[in-house]
Amino acid sequence: MKTTPPLRVALGAIIMTVLVLSLPPVTFSGDNIEDHIIETETGIYYIVQPGDTLWDLSQKFSDSAWLWPDMWNENQQITNPHLIYPGDRIKLYRRKDVDRLQTSHATPQMKGETFKYKDIDAVGFIREKALEPSGIIFDIKQAKTLMSDHDELYITPQKGQNFNVGEKYTVYRTLKEIRDNETNTYIGIQHYLMGVVEIIQVTQDVAVGKVNKTFRAIEVDDLLTPYLKRPDIIEIKESVPGLKGKLISTEDHHNLIAQDRTAFIDKGEMDGVEIGQYYTIFIQEEDRVAINGKKKIVKLPPQKLGKVFVLHTEENTSTTLIVQSEPGIDNWTSIATPF
Repeated sequence: MKTTPPLRVALGAIIMTVLVLSLPPVTFSGDNIEDHIIETETGIYYIVQPGDTLWDLSQKFSDSAWLWPDMWNENQQITNPHLIYPGDRIKLYRRKDVDRLQTSHATPQMKGETFKYKDIDAVGFIREKALEPSGIIFDIKQAKTLMSDHDELYITPQKGQNFNVGEKYTVYRTLKEIRDNETNTYIGIQHYLMGVVEIIQVTQDVAVGKVNKTFRAIEVDDLLTPYLKRPDIIEIKESVPGLKGKLISTEDHHNLIAQDRTAFIDKGEMDGVEIGQYYTIFIQEEDRVAINGKKKIVKLPPQKLGKVFVLHTEENTSTTLIVQSEPGIDNWTSIATPF
């Protein structure tokens, strides 16, 4: 029985409309996917259907099957991620996330010519060549698969890496390679940051680390790279004149592209992009008009859909924060110098 209430918000419309319409086409034995999504006081849930797996649901709702551990981590009632059953409820959005999307005015604090972003250490990136890891997590001291703050874990060093007690490392994993949506040109590998660990013990073959902070669900086989503290107060800089590019996707591959999410753009240091710059998200449509009795294709004036702020740069990509958004933003939407 359909129980979805008429929740219709998100950036000037309804979050359910945006959520459902942004999902890839899916068939559920003649039912609409909205029939299996419900809202409660604790969040938005999907009702498991026959044949569903966390891998498939992560692909449907986050556009990446590899992010299934995050979905599992948000659903502690699932004891075995390989066993979910028709009728189970899978949490898609927590209540606080829904409320934030509905009423968000949470543009990070701005004072004068600076921009404060407290979650800067969690910001990942796309790099042409994947990092060489310093170590790999191969086990956890406690009897569970996913790790959280203060858990202890075991690390194998890589390629002659020497760990020392007191050193900190960023935990990350690499996701599938990203290519341009039109040309199929290779862009790079996404590095997805999971948390920070501190080395508390070292033996000849193994290091023991304690989780200081988790950004996302850490798991066995995640990788380590030396931790570099980034300043969370960023100087605002002038944008590159005449720059045009694309918004690749959100960092978490959410189908709902909205304010306060981090997202990648396909321009970086080689294009003059720097941390602290703003860029406009826009679309420019075409229409057929009659001029002197002849039909002609003309470009309509560009329509602003939002604004991003650069948090991190690589050679050919940057990671940004969506500080303003309107409905209609999709992956590969155009970005440009503010106008």
